[in-house]
Amino acid sequence: MARQTVKTLTFILLTLFTSLTVAQYPEPDEYESEYSESDLPYVEIKTVTNFAELTREARQSRKVILLEMSASYCGYCKTLEEHIIKPMLRSGDYGKTVLIRKLDIDSYYPMQDLSGKKSTPSRIANKLGVSLTPTLLFLDGNGKEVSERIVGVNTLELYGAYVDEALLQGHRLINNLD
Repeated sequence: MARQTVKTLTFILLTLFTSLTVAQYPEPDEYESEYSESDLPYVEIKTVTNFAELTREARQSRKVILLEMSASYCGYCKTLEEHIIKPMLRSGDYGKTVLIRKLDIDSYYPMQDLSGKKSTPSRIANKLGVSLTPTLLFLDGNGKEVSERIVGVNTLELYGAYVDEALLQGHRLINNLD
């Protein structure tokens, strides 16, 4: 009960803080970084081509799947990748507990769905109830959501904390730690 109260209060404070600091959010290309992509070690966000294989790997390793639902035209997806997801991959801190993957919902590449049948990224997105990008899903080894999805990007300053909290919640649920 106390844990839930702390979580609720934290959420309320974060929401209040976010609403008090609302300003015109800059376009994705307006973000500046002290490093360019070429200065940093190369990392690639793996694209899902076989959903059944991915969930099998997650089941066996007891890892959370962080699935970025993106689109080729989505500037905020690129911002999210450069400022949140690629740094997560570069850090090496998530490899033992998280499988980070991406699904471009506007692609036409062939893939396999959860049951191993041929599908497309847009069909998978529809089955998962995703129509807006970016959307981060946190899934278990059965393809079920284990944390609340994150839709869109509102503040990069807090986004990493939201992702970490969702991953922690998912990991606890998968490994029955609560």
